[in-house]
Amino acid sequence: IVRDGLSLLLNDFFPIQSILFAEEGGEALRLAEKYPIDLALIDLSMPGGMDGFHAITRLRRINPKMKLVVFSMHDEDEYKRKAYLAGADGYIEKRLHGEEIVSNLREVLNGKKAFPAHILMEGNESFYDENCPLSSREKEIFVLTVLGYTQKEIAEQLTISTKTVENHRLNISKKLGTNRKRDWVQLAKKYHLVKL
Repeated sequence: IVRDGLSLLLNDFFPIQSILFAEEGGEALRLAEKYPIDLALIDLSMPGGMDGFHAITRLRRINPKMKLVVFSMHDEDEYKRKAYLAGADGYIEKRLHGEEIVSNLREVLNGKKAFPAHILMEGNESFYDENCPLSSREKEIFVLTVLGYTQKEIAEQLTISTKTVENHRLNISKKLGTNRKRDWVQLAKKYHLVKL
């Protein structure tokens, strides 16, 4: 039922030539080797001995350009963190409404990461580095901006107003001494705030 509903949703909102299904990880790898797949939706609990995390790392090796999105019933941060570190481009919970699923998939297909901001920054010791002059909230907005999120998208992600995002961005620019996107990308690398 979930598979059929997802197929209908994808066909309604995306220009899809064909949808392929794999019952287990090994079959997913074989399909990835045979076809130029643009987007793979991965369930973490697959039969056949290969879990979703392992499948992500293997699929990434086969086709580095393929967008890999976890589609799971698990909503715990632990799973999202592991998926991100394994190389996934996004994490979508099965409980989300169709429009939210479509929105997340569009973000991924547009080159963004569909993960909560705190997941994107976790695991980096320098997130708490004194050398980075930004506050925790400013770091969240800084990272999302570097990843290509619009002011409106950042506001929705962090459940704050667009005006608040704008004010934070102005403060970030003052603290960093620049408002140029290229400079922000370099500074994100310098402070190791996100994997780029």
